Amino acid sequence: MKLKLLFLILIVLCIASCKNTHNGVDQMHYKRQIEEAQRLKTQEALAKKTPTKKTTSIYLTKEERAKFSSLLGLKEENIENEKLYGTIKEWLDVPYLWGGTTKKGIDCSAFVQYIYKVIYNKNLPRTSQEQFDTNLDVSFKSQKKLKHGDLLFFRLRHKEKVISHVGIYLQNGKFLGSNSPRGVEIVNLNDNYWQDKYVSAARPLLK
Repeated sequence: MKLKLLFLILIVLCIASCKNTHNGVDQMHYKRQIEEAQRLKTQEALAKKTPTKKTTSIYLTKEERAKFSSLLGLKEENIENEKLYGTIKEWLDVPYLWGGTTKKGIDCSAFVQYIYKVIYNKNLPRTSQEQFDTNLDVSFKSQKKLKHGDLLFFRLRHKEKVISHVGIYLQNGKFLGSNSPRGVEIVNLNDNYWQDKYVSAARPLLK
């Protein structure tokens, strides 16, 4: 009888021991899962805080960015609308030609018309006076409000009332135009020559 009782006690102790061991394994397993989840969460949070590396421009090479940076008097990272500059680069130094519309020679309004169609998918009239008349409702005088893409209108001869020249504002006081006699170039709006002939600006993209 005592032997049977002892045997039963041993069986109960073995079962209890096995159960404790199993529970211990389960607890360790869940603990590891919790630790792994916390690790992944920490990695995620760090990834969000870490700035991603800037991707290479599809419009400008490193050398071209440096060139425009110099022309605009800006740091390379401050260049806006690289698609615009990617198109401009193909036209710089194309000669001015009154009535011209190709890379053999182009006038100011034809060049502006081309840029607006390619970059902004917007159709502008052919002449600078027509472009001025079309955009009177979005015109403004103050040069402090200028943003890249704004149209700039000029009267090159004070005695004439017509708008005889148009360009596109870029950044940092510089604008783009096909200017006689030098052709397509980036020039400084703050130069006395352009300030004396400036009439107004317009932002036709708002229409």
